[in-house]
Amino acid sequence: MRGALVLLLLVGPAFADTTPHKEGQYGGVTPGELPARDAATAPARPRRPPPRGTLTWIGFEAKEGGAEVFFQSVTPFELTQRIEGQTLIVHLSLPRLGHNTWRQIDTRFFDNPLSSIVARSVGGVRATKTHPARAAGIEVRIAFKNAKDVREGRTRTASEADGMFYAYLRFPEDTGAPATAPPTLQEPQTDGQPATTNPPTP
Repeated sequence: MRGALVLLLLVGPAFADTTPHKEGQYGGVTPGELPARDAATAPARPRRPPPRGTLTWIGFEAKEGGAEVFFQSVTPFELTQRIEGQTLIVHLSLPRLGHNTWRQIDTRFFDNPLSSIVARSVGGVRATKTHPARAAGIEVRIAFKNAKDVREGRTRTASEADGMFYAYLRFPEDTGAPATAPPTLQEPQTDGQPATTNPPTP
């Protein structure tokens, strides 16, 4: 398993130490894989898959001074991005949030450009003179620590070994590189479990 941190959602916002962490200091859950089961902490695998159209996991991984955010669902979905001020708005064409995927992820104290990630369901809105039309789905707001780092993520999608569909957003440390690519996810947690040991739950 890669030596990189994957931050999972907790009962409340996820917090870390007050000093930046470098890649390799912590182990974590790798997208597409489930960690070895630990009877003391890991829940059993779900008996049935979550409903189609559900955002089942939003995950964060600090990588090489940058960051990767990923989104998981049973079936493929579309992802679009737009910038509003110091926030990147990511729209997912999924109708419902999964268990705990609405909880905020606090990434301020990790060695990466992002400060927080939070998802919410949104209804469709018709276009007006001042605002563009917005489709119904899930809106993920990604806030940055510094205005100079605000940009769209490099996107890619994949169906991984766990049978789930993932859309990835990569934010490399080099802010000068153009952002080009396709969609991604978050990670559901079990309340009260450690942040780096639990597999995603529906």
